[in-house]
Amino acid sequence: MTGKRKFTNAVLGSLVMLLCAVPVIAQDIEVSATLLKIIESVEIPAQQSGVLKMVKAQEGTIVDRGEVIAKIDDEEKILEVEKAKVDFDIASREAKNDVNIRFARKSLEVAAAELMRSEEALSIAEKSVSQTEMDRLRLLVEKSRLEIEQSEEKTAIAKLTAQLRDAELQIVKTQLKKHQIESPIQGMVVAVFRRSGEWVETSDSVVKVVRIDRLRAEGFIRNEEAMIELIGSKATVTVEIPNREPIHVEGEVTFVDPEVDPVNGQVRVWVDLENEDLKLRPGLRASMTIQPKQ
Repeated sequence: MTGKRKFTNAVLGSLVMLLCAVPVIAQDIEVSATLLKIIESVEIPAQQSGVLKMVKAQEGTIVDRGEVIAKIDDEEKILEVEKAKVDFDIASREAKNDVNIRFARKSLEVAAAELMRSEEALSIAEKSVSQTEMDRLRLLVEKSRLEIEQSEEKTAIAKLTAQLRDAELQIVKTQLKKHQIESPIQGMVVAVFRRSGEWVETSDSVVKVVRIDRLRAEGFIRNEEAMIELIGSKATVTVEIPNREPIHVEGEVTFVDPEVDPVNGQVRVWVDLENEDLKLRPGLRASMTIQPKQ
């Protein structure tokens, strides 16, 4: 009996080891209460106050990212840009103008040469040049040196002034650009709050745009199925519309809620998916299956 018991235990042990060695295939996870939602929705504000000169966008219009959808009257700002450009051009020419420096250097050469000749004459014949004349020549040389320094300082200031005028020009150009209201995302215009001819203040919403080429499927899974490792897993979203073929779209898990819903005891998950052909619409209910990573 003891031998049989040892044999039985050995067999059971081997079976357990074999079962442990068999890889566990992760089961697909069914997601309940799946709903398609918008990921990006933007109310685009005016960045400058003024009269709306043009509102190009209309409800239902598809707009590209960076597309101008409205414009605030900018005639006065255009004139300010022109003025700032002229001021910058004048300052730039003054900064490049080195005539005073070249003249001061030439004056120094002449004064220095005259002083040297007088010193040579004085070394040959004592008192051939008066002390007063020597003092005047030395003063003239020193004056020329100081004029060079002064001209160089004025040139440096002129260059800084040119930089200042350039900065002022860029500021005015930026203000001018803000008169154009551009869409920050690609999407569909769903609301127009202001029309051409209306006055808008800074931060007033003009147009609302929602992104529809990329949607989010949001649903719930059981608490025991919710793992952070699910993020990045593939998922299949199916939308059934009456009298149409079912729509199947592949997506990827981007979020697993760390909190359990106290009402249903489930965990919320998000799957982002591309909607390139725009067949899917936000608000549709769908079924979703997540394929966990192996």
